[in-house]
Amino acid sequence: MLIAEQDTAYLSAYLESYPHTVLKGASAPLKWQAKDWILASGVVAAGCALYIADEEIRDMSQRNRSPFTDDLMTGFKQFGEGKYIIPVMGLTILGGHLADHPKTFDTGMLCLKSFIIANSATQVLKFATQRQRPISNNGNNFWNGEGFTRRRDSFPSGHTTIVWSLAPVIADQYKDSPLVPPLVYTIAGLTSYSRINDDKHWATDVFAGAVIGYLSAKLTLSGTPRLQFYPDPRLKGLAFQYGF
Repeated sequence: MLIAEQDTAYLSAYLESYPHTVLKGASAPLKWQAKDWILASGVVAAGCALYIADEEIRDMSQRNRSPFTDDLMTGFKQFGEGKYIIPVMGLTILGGHLADHPKTFDTGMLCLKSFIIANSATQVLKFATQRQRPISNNGNNFWNGEGFTRRRDSFPSGHTTIVWSLAPVIADQYKDSPLVPPLVYTIAGLTSYSRINDDKHWATDVFAGAVIGYLSAKLTLSGTPRLQFYPDPRLKGLAFQYGF
């Protein structure tokens, strides 16, 4: 088991990094350069283009839908299910701790933070935008002035947010592997498409969820303390130091 003389200090720094990361993300536009504004404009333009094409994309996906795609997408949808992802993250953190494997532990903690930040943002937007799901056949408009309800929660896609909040973290942690990065991004892409195939979300819902998840992951990677373990004969075990 990991014997860490600074475990309280690490946990404190880890928890304090949450509001710091949120503030960093919220204030980022104040420090953007021209290239950053161009990139942001491109993302907004892509979202607007998808909004215009939402109905057409839905029609095309439903025309091509089949029992095979339903079965395939049902499998990939699970990668965006919080009821499965949360226990997996918990087991990853616990397993890394018990197995004296700091990289596994670190990956779990990074995924947990990115998941919480991204999902929090998505849940706020779901309630604020009041968009109906395509399966309701009421169009792709946002809030219609009829008040607020949890039943109108299409934008952004929660499944897409979750899978994209994790994929960049895992890809970065295992970037030296030739298989892991392409695998996790492929899973993220197919999980995202499963929401369109199942007629649960518009293309813009999926796009927004992917952007939120991706940005959360990148902010988490750049603003979270990382563990570095080393042998300590005084403790007859392992101690650690952490840094950003």
